[in-house]
Amino acid sequence: MAMSAKRPSICFVTNELYPLGPGGIGRMLYNFARHNESLGFPADIHFLVPQLLLASRPDAREVLDEALEGLATVHVCPALRSVPSQLAQLLAKAEDYPWTSEWLYSDSYRYYLGLKLAQERLGAAFDVIEFPDFGGWGVASLEAKRAGLDFADTLISARVHSTQGILYGVERYAYDPGHWAGIMFDAERHLFANADLIVGHDPAIIDYTARSYALEERWHGRTVLEFPPIYIRTAPGTYVIADKVDKPGSDDSIDFLFGSRLQPVKRPDLFIRAAILYLENHPAYAGTFRLVCGGWDRAFVEMLKSLVPGGLSERIRFIEKANPDERQYYIERSIVVVPSDYESLCLFAFEAALAGRKVILNGTCPAFGNGYRWRDGGNCLLFDGTVESLAATMHNALTWRPATEIEVAPSMPYWLSEKMGEPEPAHPTSADIRIFCYGAQSTTEVHRQLDMAIALEEALKGAGRRCEITFQLPRGSFEPDGSEAKAIHQRGWAVVFSSGNRECPAMFGRRLAALGDGAVLLFPFGYEPSAAFVSNAFDVQASDPALALVGGHVELVDSATGRSDYLRVYSGEAPSTALLSSRIAPTLSVVNLNAVKRIGFDPLAGGLWFEVFARLCALNGERIAVLPMVAGTLDPFSQRKLETTKRISAGLLDQLGRAAGWQARLLSVDPVQVPSEADGTPLPLQPHQLRQVLRVHPARKERAWEPVGWQENAHGALVHPLDGEVTIAEIPGVYRRISGLTAHVRNMRNDNDGALVAVALARSQVSTDRILQVVQSGAHAEDVALSAWRRIEPGTALKIACPCYGVSKGNDKILLFSRVPDGKSEENAEIVFTGVDLHFNDQTIG
Repeated sequence: MAMSAKRPSICFVTNELYPLGPGGIGRMLYNFARHNESLGFPADIHFLVPQLLLASRPDAREVLDEALEGLATVHVCPALRSVPSQLAQLLAKAEDYPWTSEWLYSDSYRYYLGLKLAQERLGAAFDVIEFPDFGGWGVASLEAKRAGLDFADTLISARVHSTQGILYGVERYAYDPGHWAGIMFDAERHLFANADLIVGHDPAIIDYTARSYALEERWHGRTVLEFPPIYIRTAPGTYVIADKVDKPGSDDSIDFLFGSRLQPVKRPDLFIRAAILYLENHPAYAGTFRLVCGGWDRAFVEMLKSLVPGGLSERIRFIEKANPDERQYYIERSIVVVPSDYESLCLFAFEAALAGRKVILNGTCPAFGNGYRWRDGGNCLLFDGTVESLAATMHNALTWRPATEIEVAPSMPYWLSEKMGEPEPAHPTSADIRIFCYGAQSTTEVHRQLDMAIALEEALKGAGRRCEITFQLPRGSFEPDGSEAKAIHQRGWAVVFSSGNRECPAMFGRRLAALGDGAVLLFPFGYEPSAAFVSNAFDVQASDPALALVGGHVELVDSATGRSDYLRVYSGEAPSTALLSSRIAPTLSVVNLNAVKRIGFDPLAGGLWFEVFARLCALNGERIAVLPMVAGTLDPFSQRKLETTKRISAGLLDQLGRAAGWQARLLSVDPVQVPSEADGTPLPLQPHQLRQVLRVHPARKERAWEPVGWQENAHGALVHPLDGEVTIAEIPGVYRRISGLTAHVRNMRNDNDGALVAVALARSQVSTDRILQVVQSGAHAEDVALSAWRRIEPGTALKIACPCYGVSKGNDKILLFSRVPDGKSEENAEIVFTGVDLHFNDQTIG
């Protein structure tokens, strides 16, 4: 659909979209396009989706085009490797390193590039770009707007759904701790902190989210409340907007249904335990409890199934792979239970109530128990979040009749409202530029930094910018009348001398603070700054004088070839990341001198004084911008400097706890173990991880029984050797790189011919054909690490070691092998891998 000059254009960024997949957000976005049609197309609707969505099924593009024909335009994010820009090419390399800041930022940058390309095709900027609140996808686009690179006249909004950060807080104890969680949570917070407009569906959820992220003050005047359009299925493939549908009366269903996803926050365990209690208390009850849904965590799903006593398995049933018609069939004949601890809206609950279903909701959920739309005893029944209360409410539901209807008339979309607001104004240009060069320790280093500063000054002058440059030299090595100082003075620049060879950080901070107000670029030795970054950074800082730091990202080059090798991504205003990492802002940053006066440089931090300062800025709520630009290149010899240490992180954590008045000292989250259990290396995979074992070869089952699976009696993963085949089983790896793995194997029986066993690690994208090729050839491979084959005799056990440093990229495949020795038989072979230990060393990154 061509964009009209008279109509606002809105682009929704999403990774799900109806009819591809069952996601509620994808359905809501489709509803917006359908509602826009019913209003007479007052706006042009666009969607930006990742390539991964179109790869979800062979006909994905055709399905989307058919569903959205005449309703909306779909745009697709480009592959980073296809974009010939420095930052895109550097970030493309980061895609091989999952669960890092670089990986997340590359995802965000793909969406940014997709938006730019979509606007180029349209020939005009979008009026509104809306990001969902989860995933951290808005970081690059928002920073591009702050930098004045793009979207100057576009309103960037954030819609409140359910961030991973909020869900993590609700699903306490459900996940292993790790740095990735903090990276994700900070990226989500970044959108909320910097979007022009916050859009929510429920006032209680808006307030809850603002409090959760400590953004109440920054959200003042920036929120809008609107209720989205809901469409009800009236026949297969037919949906009608909810407020136009005749509401059927509720029937006398006696079955109960849980239809949400099987994940901790949805509380399927509450449903199951209440069902068990109800059946225990009411043995004459004739109905059935069904969980018509699925989940991605098989260990969690198996735990849920294990809750059901064997005698009740026909009364409490799991139906995980129901097609849409089957699911609808059960919904239409059941009382619907939504026991979630947290929902931001829950379309499913609204759709069920509007279809005439009785609905039971968790009253402790902020979206249900606030009285805004759901009213206990009127249009729903609420329970108090406990098993006993849910079981009692189920019993009441059998005879209860709804007295009122749920209010579902959609709001006028905010992009059609005169109160939508204006996008933040673009920043002014030509701010004063001050540069402070420091860190050179020898004559060679001084002249090298001098050359860099000359090149930077000339580039800035060529762009019409004036700059003031100061050089600091260590008094312990240089004289005021020396040749180095004279060379600097000849450029018309100022020279100051530090005390000794390496001045106390606190003294250096006071020296900077004495420069007055405003900001200064810290230009440490070892960096080659980008003039474009310096110019933009000062303009951004001038547009928002409250910013404590303005940084960019840093290119690293290979010391042998001098070629671009890697990108260090910095997170900026990221308090969770700041607890563990110094990747807040690079040392090459524009620093607000008032922030230096407020916080200072810690004299006890030694050479890590700037990293500690940046982390304290993030932890103290100072405002930080990191532009989507390469700030500069770091000299290969300077890359060896540590960015942080455990001592620094522990010291920061302890300071936070003491400042909060806690008596607990925040030094570690590692459980205390007795010495024999506390080695720390290797890390053994837990039984629930081994339970996820899958057969990858042979592709089809060669026997009437399954040769690969969990062997309960042996408490391990069965990998049965087959005559004429190599049996290969796979276990998902961990997010970190590993340096090696050790497998523990047992031949459980004494009446067989033994077997040959091996273990391997393969990168996540490696195919089974490639693995077989490596196994058959025995050749060295960069993407597969294979151990030697070992003979395991009947009734014995052994360990198999496999070094894999250099192969592992994180999130790898762990492979377990067995085969029958030449001339022998598979009969009675019972080969079980009872454990896999993962090894890490200082050269692996996590």
